[in-house]
Amino acid sequence: MDVTATINLAATTAGVLESMTPWAFAQSCSLGLDAPPEQVRVRGNADAIADAVRNLVENAVHQSPSGGEVAVTVSQDGSVTVADRGPGVPSEHRQRIFERFWRGRGASRPGAGLGLSIVAEIAKAHGGSIGVADRPGGGAVFSLRIPLAQHGILTQVHYE
Repeated sequence: MDVTATINLAATTAGVLESMTPWAFAQSCSLGLDAPPEQVRVRGNADAIADAVRNLVENAVHQSPSGGEVAVTVSQDGSVTVADRGPGVPSEHRQRIFERFWRGRGASRPGAGLGLSIVAEIAKAHGGSIGVADRPGGGAVFSLRIPLAQHGILTQVHYE
């Protein structure tokens, strides 16, 4: 995977949310985006980063209560946070959730347990990181961090 392009993280994230909004609405969940108006230039692969954001948002929607909102924030430091109001992630599971095929005891929704491991691999391939914390008031906050591009021409402005 080529991770050398300079992309606009805010535009890539906005494109993912735009494509996922009808699906999230059908799940009785809304998506919110808070992103700076200026470009957030990171070094990476737009398709892979979009896949990582999509996996995080999909998980958050599945964990959210009916009528809830998943809040996505893009920051100038090259991070994307995805916050839900679901049950959260117990501290003893926080490292294991990024392992392939690990789903935790009593996992009730279909899936192979690959989504978060894919996010972790994408973060690693970009020299970035992924983490999870408690959301104040309940829920979880996943933080994906991609290193900022030092200099260069923006090679991808909008994810489609």
